[in-house]
Amino acid sequence: MTLFLRRFPVPVVFIAVLCAVSVVYTYALRPAGQRSLVAATATNLVNLRSDPIGALVASAFVSESEPWVWPAFAAVGLFPLVHRFGNLRALLLVGTAHVIATLVSEGLLAWRISTGAVPGSLRFLDDVGPSYVVTSALLGTLLYGSASAARGWRVFAGSGWWRLGAAAALGVLAPYIFAGLGRLDVAAVGHVVAMVIGAVAGLLLRPAAPAG
Repeated sequence: MTLFLRRFPVPVVFIAVLCAVSVVYTYALRPAGQRSLVAATATNLVNLRSDPIGALVASAFVSESEPWVWPAFAAVGLFPLVHRFGNLRALLLVGTAHVIATLVSEGLLAWRISTGAVPGSLRFLDDVGPSYVVTSALLGTLLYGSASAARGWRVFAGSGWWRLGAAAALGVLAPYIFAGLGRLDVAAVGHVVAMVIGAVAGLLLRPAAPAG
């Protein structure tokens, strides 16, 4: 177990924190407390101006809907991604996707508010969740996962089956993560950007062989 944790600290820590926050959100907070947590951690225009780093980090661990689905999808995307890229490169890929997707989608919203296309109340939009991280990881696994595995991780991390799992997960998520894209909804735009960044970053960062 210790060796496993040393090999995969990024997915283990991300999933553990995500599950811990979901437990608190679901079982320890009343509805008012849940709303307060979402409002405090959302990557909306107000929070990004007052506390951009805190909002960008915290928002990735707060899920309003289906909180127990995301850890499963995160495991399918992050473990093989770390196997392929290593922890630091995988973290850079999903972190960059999450940050740029948030900034682009919220920047587009700010521009639309300034032109009067959408109401100013959307500055307080409840934009939280791990989906930018997870979708970029799933696409990275699908595109760049290697069929060869590193030494002792052959059974666990050999990515042939994981790539199929990533494709299936993206297929399940697609109707939800792209809903509202024609209306330029923040979440839908953010998911498109996160996946594009994940694909481009993966191409630039991928090592010649799986990280051991």
